[in-house]
Amino acid sequence: MDKHVLVIADIEDDDFLALEKAQEIASTISASLEVVKFTNYDSDSDETLDHYITRLEKALDGLIEKMFDNSDDVARKFIAREEIDEWIVERCQSNRHPIDLVIKGGHRTESLFHTPTDWKLMRHLPCPILIASHTKWKSSPNILMTLDLSHNDKKHKQLNELALEWGKYWAQANHEELHAVYSIPIAKPLLELEIVDQREVELKKAPAAMDKLKTYLAQYEMDSVTCHVPAGPPEKTIPHLAGELHSDLVIMGCLGREGVTGFLLGNTAEKVLHNIRTDCLILKLPDN
Repeated sequence: MDKHVLVIADIEDDDFLALEKAQEIASTISASLEVVKFTNYDSDSDETLDHYITRLEKALDGLIEKMFDNSDDVARKFIAREEIDEWIVERCQSNRHPIDLVIKGGHRTESLFHTPTDWKLMRHLPCPILIASHTKWKSSPNILMTLDLSHNDKKHKQLNELALEWGKYWAQANHEELHAVYSIPIAKPLLELEIVDQREVELKKAPAAMDKLKTYLAQYEMDSVTCHVPAGPPEKTIPHLAGELHSDLVIMGCLGREGVTGFLLGNTAEKVLHNIRTDCLILKLPDN
């Protein structure tokens, strides 16, 4: 079944990353594309708003015609609005051409007191978002699915199933090798205070964790997936493994915690994204 993909274009700084990823995806998963460019018009500029919009429209049209064989089928629009995360969430929640995936280039400007658009979208979107990286891996393509088998609640199970579903779909469409990782949990303070040795924990618990991961994958007829069971905080182990494997895509679930809980505990996906340097597909369960 065709998927409808919303692409957030950034063309003013010659950053065509999202469009390039969309072109690759559209050619492999039969996706229809809707490209949106948010304008950053400066009212103090000598250029009129009409001229500014016309110039960007021509630039975007030229890019799409160059990058896509069926450019007439690519919908495009310009939005004059500063709160781009709010517009994107509203668009994805609307019933008009439901969005199956959002593609956006990643911009790592986060700080303790600033929440970037990426973070907001991860927490509020009802559909997956692909945050594209500028890193180009040169080795054989592969996908790394992250699974959390340390929790048995309904939400974690659903996120694991979503990761497997998207991993299988993406791998079949792109003929890529699938890897799965379950990070054996170790409390970060125990490592920092050197109370436990990460290598010893891994040697002691890895065999049982590997059996658990393989048994879980077998339930979904994914026995051929290559399994990995490092020990330690996922925000460290997952980026490290993705770098070792030269993964093209990392698939992660996000619980989307809000308020004080989100600030104090954070979201594992957000912490991983802070350290990773490859494309990330972030999955969040739709609100009930």
